[in-house]
Amino acid sequence: MKEIATLEFDKILNKLAQHAVSPSAKELCQNLKAHETIEKAQRALEETDAAGVLLLKYGAPYFGNLKDITNACKRAENGATLAIIELLEVADVLRLANNLDNFAKDKNAGTCLDRYFEQIMPNKYLEDKINVSFPNPEEVSDNASAELKNIRRKQSVAKNRIKSALDSILHSHSKHLQENLITIRNGRYVIPVKSEYRAEINGLVHDTSSSGSTLFIEPMQVVQANNELSILASEEHAEIERILSAISAEVGTFSENIITNFNIGRFIDFCFAKARYSDELRANKPILNMNDKIELKQARHPLIPKDKVVPIDVTLGEKYNALIITGPNTGGKTISLKTIGLMCLMAKSGLFIPAKDESSVAFFTYIYADIGDEQSIEQSLSTFSSHMTNIVNIISNLKKNSLVLLDELGSGTDPTEGAALAISIIEHILQKDARLVCTTHYSELKIYAIQTEGVENASCEFNVATLQPTYRLLTGIPGKSNAFAIAQRLGLDENIINNAKIQLNNETVNMDRLFADLEINKKELEYETLKTTQLRAEAEEYNKRAESEKNKIKEEADAIIKKARKDAQNMIDTVKRSSDRILDELNEIRKNKDKEDFQKQLNLAKSGTSSSISELEKDFTTKEKTDHKPLSRPLKEGDLVKIHSLGKNATVLELPDNKGKVLLQAGIIKTKISIDDLELIENVKQKSDSRSFASVKLEKGTRILKTELDIRGKTVLDVIDLTEDFLNNCALSHLNVVSIIHGKGTGALRTAVHELLKKHSLVKEFRLGIYGEGETGVTIVTLKD
Repeated sequence: MKEIATLEFDKILNKLAQHAVSPSAKELCQNLKAHETIEKAQRALEETDAAGVLLLKYGAPYFGNLKDITNACKRAENGATLAIIELLEVADVLRLANNLDNFAKDKNAGTCLDRYFEQIMPNKYLEDKINVSFPNPEEVSDNASAELKNIRRKQSVAKNRIKSALDSILHSHSKHLQENLITIRNGRYVIPVKSEYRAEINGLVHDTSSSGSTLFIEPMQVVQANNELSILASEEHAEIERILSAISAEVGTFSENIITNFNIGRFIDFCFAKARYSDELRANKPILNMNDKIELKQARHPLIPKDKVVPIDVTLGEKYNALIITGPNTGGKTISLKTIGLMCLMAKSGLFIPAKDESSVAFFTYIYADIGDEQSIEQSLSTFSSHMTNIVNIISNLKKNSLVLLDELGSGTDPTEGAALAISIIEHILQKDARLVCTTHYSELKIYAIQTEGVENASCEFNVATLQPTYRLLTGIPGKSNAFAIAQRLGLDENIINNAKIQLNNETVNMDRLFADLEINKKELEYETLKTTQLRAEAEEYNKRAESEKNKIKEEADAIIKKARKDAQNMIDTVKRSSDRILDELNEIRKNKDKEDFQKQLNLAKSGTSSSISELEKDFTTKEKTDHKPLSRPLKEGDLVKIHSLGKNATVLELPDNKGKVLLQAGIIKTKISIDDLELIENVKQKSDSRSFASVKLEKGTRILKTELDIRGKTVLDVIDLTEDFLNNCALSHLNVVSIIHGKGTGALRTAVHELLKKHSLVKEFRLGIYGEGETGVTIVTLKD
């Protein structure tokens, strides 16, 4: 696929491969292809996500030096004997299978990768047998079989016997020897004898030095032992062949399972590589759609360093299907084009994209790209011809559900003809219901985008003051080449520049001015949009807090009403019981009306009834007096009152209206309450200890409020009221941070204060003081705005 190289997707795959552990998984990364269906792509994205979850929670399993053993297993299945190195590679696969099986059992993560873990079939028996038999690729262990161990024991005995005999000869014939050592020739133990002393040592000559001065002789004393050693070597070789054949046969028996383990192990390593690469890019899972819509938020080109890349926002397929990007050279147009293409290819391949969360990418069946100057000397093609050749191939294969990326559309030929041809190509692509992003320098295309529905301008921002591009992509604004400004900044003679400006016709000048105004308006709109968003967020937060406070007050009011109803019901029950008792007494008296003491009993009953009624009236009156204290004077604005039904303190903002409703401020809530439900708090200023509460003093319209409350020496019951009043007054005076001094002592006051602060609606947060603030003897309180 040509677009792989054009968009540099192959470089993405190379970077992905660096995060794989095993050679097999690295190969899988480098050969990654875009998926053919959206279902497969979504499943691949879920697998990347699952590996990321496992990596974050538990780390990755150990994959080791995993090699492709498919061919070796199939040969073993057909009866071939495998080499030691191949058997050790099989053991590596079995070791990985065991590791992955244990990893899955220990973690029990419950991800979509579980279905792969469940297919793993460890074979600890075969793994151990191979590892025990072959410590390394060059060695077969004595423990590979009992027969091999016995042969090697006999070999050791024979070698010792030979060396002992040769050592004796070396000692007795030292003057006849070239060197006092034992060596091997043709698999036989020999000694180096000077040629002139050949007759002194009876034996077989196996070799001669290049100069002829040394003969390598096998003394007759060790010929039999050497023969025995040769036989044992043959037996050893035969036993090793038998061992290799037997273990290879077992590999063949389990061939299918071993190949499955290899494929799963390689795939899981590949998934973890995708997760690691996503983490490196700070990438997120894209939302795939089949609506041919792109909505990229803060998308970053994955091959540009993090400290240099500039994020871009791109939308396509919603209000417009073609985006025409203009601006000066080296301003970021091509990078924007490649970023869009790479985001689509990466998502289609199951890779997370370096863009903000909730970015949406269309699953395009076809992605076509013509980017860069591909002039071909061999084919004698100019830049224009090269581009046209690519575009002809794209148009001939163009279908619905395609994304087309064209760089410098129409360039390399006469501007008038190039612009006309570019517009015609754009219209043809849109008629095919494809999506298009292209770059150009032609002003005709900017005008075309403004006048044509479904086509939108975009530009790469350029800072004329610094002669540097900002690389920001501005949708809705056509770009400028800024040629005059750049030339002037670089020192070109001003007369030359002015003459060039004269050459431009008025229509071009007016168009540039229009584009400049559009850019200014765009920036102002962005600022206003940001400001509006911030204000909306603040308003939503305020409404949220107000709604929470309203619900809390309603809950408290409901609780008070519920309690009042319960008290009233208790009083009714008491009255009913008293009434029943009185009626019973009256009935009893009527029965005895003829007795002499009738009048006396009647008077006693009346007295008891009056007493009971008096008690009930006393209880009711007491409750009324307790619950409703009359106002001692008419209310004034700024008075502190208690709302009887809510048990809350508030400040009078407006005097009673014609319905007797008073406007009050209780914390951050303004509300109207009946004057009959209010109790005037007059004694706040008469507290004897000025340190034990925060006083509010009005002088010339100014509220002066202490920012600390000293409750040391007070009882817990006093502390609750004092702290409540203090917080209400501070909130009304818009104080943000205040202090409550409770001392260290037994901690009872501190505990009582902290319990109140945890539930208080005006408190945002609180903490104990630090060094210089009073440490644990002081609590610092931050109130809500």
